[in-house]
Amino acid sequence: MLDDLVKDNNYPIIFIGSGMSKRYLKNFPSWNELLKEYWQKIGEKENFFSHLRTVKSNIDIPGLSEDEKDFYTNTTVASYIEKKYDDMFYNEEIKIDGLDIDTAYTQKISPFKFDLADRFSHLDFKDGIEDELEAYTDFLAKARVIITTNYDTLTEKLLSKRGIYPKIYVGQNGFFDKTIDWSELYKIHGDVKDPKSIIINEDDYTQYDKNSILISAKILSNMIEAPIMFLGYSLTDRNVRKLLKDFASQLPKEDVRKSSNRIFIVEYLENEHDVIEQMNRDEQLDIGYILASTDNYSKIFHKISKIDEGLTPYEVRKYQKIIKKIVDTAGASGNLDAVLVSSTQLESLEQQIQDGKPIVVALGNRKYMYVFPDLVSYITDYLREEHSIMPTVALEFIAKENSGTRTPFARYVKNEDINKLEISEDCRVKIRKKINLLGTLEKTTESVPKNCKQKFTSITDILSTTFSMGTKINLITYNVGNLDKEDLTEYILNDALSMFNEACQNKQQNLKSVIRRLFFAYDLLIHGDLKN
Repeated sequence: MLDDLVKDNNYPIIFIGSGMSKRYLKNFPSWNELLKEYWQKIGEKENFFSHLRTVKSNIDIPGLSEDEKDFYTNTTVASYIEKKYDDMFYNEEIKIDGLDIDTAYTQKISPFKFDLADRFSHLDFKDGIEDELEAYTDFLAKARVIITTNYDTLTEKLLSKRGIYPKIYVGQNGFFDKTIDWSELYKIHGDVKDPKSIIINEDDYTQYDKNSILISAKILSNMIEAPIMFLGYSLTDRNVRKLLKDFASQLPKEDVRKSSNRIFIVEYLENEHDVIEQMNRDEQLDIGYILASTDNYSKIFHKISKIDEGLTPYEVRKYQKIIKKIVDTAGASGNLDAVLVSSTQLESLEQQIQDGKPIVVALGNRKYMYVFPDLVSYITDYLREEHSIMPTVALEFIAKENSGTRTPFARYVKNEDINKLEISEDCRVKIRKKINLLGTLEKTTESVPKNCKQKFTSITDILSTTFSMGTKINLITYNVGNLDKEDLTEYILNDALSMFNEACQNKQQNLKSVIRRLFFAYDLLIHGDLKN
């Protein structure tokens, strides 16, 4: 039961279905509602459900249940809609913002899936669900691994509000590899940021099914320590039953009984304030599970959020990954030297190890670490407001740069009296010079190339253009004051920061400079212009 799960104190593996997005987002469709929406877009005259009935009656596969027939009906209709939608796009009967015929053809992008990705890119939250959404976010933060069949970015958006940025795998990437198995998000049916990854038609599911056993194998390898929870699915959902079937096929027969208190399925039961728990067994799948029926999801979320293994799954991943790397690489070579680092520097250490630098990590409990940061660790700490770097160290770091180099530091100047900080006079002079030279938002936005001075009001619109990534980032910088602040913050922390890290590692100097200018503009937007 749920109380036993909390008592065992193990972070769970969580499966998230469309029911969770439908619970919290406006106009979020069921599968039938989505297909009907696009049925109308392609201008079919036949009644949508009449067509479903015809297709379903023609399915001749022995032994299928009604739910399985519905699944095959939907994938068949999805294939039909996609083909007609794509044909209409190429015949210029349908236009899609952000996609032209040349790009679709040369990059082999399905116009239907591109439009689907755009359809699910916009998150519009329902009213009155704020408290439950907070509880849901706390619940997600306690997930060892999250696996979702949803295309949208709801999970990532909520976790980012807690400063949690899990490693994301799209499609079946990651199931073939040995991964850390902590703070990972698997989007097994695709992601809105990659339209090609979306699984919806017959061919998509056929290919997916060929490798679905890998998902169950990965879960089984972790289940010794981690229970499994399903949310946002019905008990008849094909995705759930397929996963449980694969899972049961790998579980040793003598251990089948153990699954009963390791698998939890949360079922929506309208107007039920309590959580009704019962132990069930699916004879067809030969597997047991706990069914928790309720309309009071907050009660479940609050209960699971009590699980505490000492570190969050996100912190475990950061430490585990880098320490394993040190042991495997630096330790094996016998080149160990001492350096004190904070947890925010762990990611940058990986590159140092790859570069052959001899290091070992000392993990302490002091809030501030007196270690001079590198650029990536500084910017990561600054933008995510992790406060692991002392203001004096941060300003000395900024002062060592060229006076025309844009690295964000406004928060330190706004919050501290630099005349009273224990920094050198030379540092103070250089900081003042940088403020004089770069201290206004206008100076930064006007510094972008002339061809990037185009007006936009949406990051999505900018990213949907066919420009190079450097140009897109310059467009965001130029329009930084016109964009939705929440969308901008999400892009900075989730996408731009990751790109910056990669640009530094790959020595892409131009992209690195362009992204740093965006960070500088964002900093001045949030904290205001600087005055000497």
